[in-house]
Amino acid sequence: MCKKTTRFFTGVIAAVMVIVMVGCSSEVEPGETQENTSDTADAGIEIRVEDISTSASYYDTTVEGTTVEIFAVLASDGTVRLAMNTCQVCNGSPYAYFEQDGDDFVCQNCGNHFSSDEVGLTSGGCNPVPITEDDYTEENGIIRVSDSFLEENAYRFSNWKQF
Repeated sequence: MCKKTTRFFTGVIAAVMVIVMVGCSSEVEPGETQENTSDTADAGIEIRVEDISTSASYYDTTVEGTTVEIFAVLASDGTVRLAMNTCQVCNGSPYAYFEQDGDDFVCQNCGNHFSSDEVGLTSGGCNPVPITEDDYTEENGIIRVSDSFLEENAYRFSNWKQF
């Protein structure tokens, strides 16, 4: 075998070894988050439980061109509460969203006040669309609201904040 061919094969073998080593070293270390690149992924919105307090945190995403927003708040009993940031009755209005005022959430369309202790529990009427424990998962301090749940409810935001 000539020197050129030997160098070529040596280079190919070295490249293959590097690819194999990189592939084997891509395991996720404890405490790190790995981006899910699967075509069947259903990650949706992820919320770190430690970031939730009595002051609402708002999280949004785009679902097929529509902005969908949820909020998370800590109720007075210390439980995490989640809701879609649109009013169940007023959701046809661009002003059908809630802003926090102390312990209450106020619908910007009709002015209805809604206690943080009711978030995620009360359905029907003029209040935020609840996200119950059946609608999300919690693991290792991360709450995940799935893409499929967000897609099912995106219609509620079709006119949302379209002033």
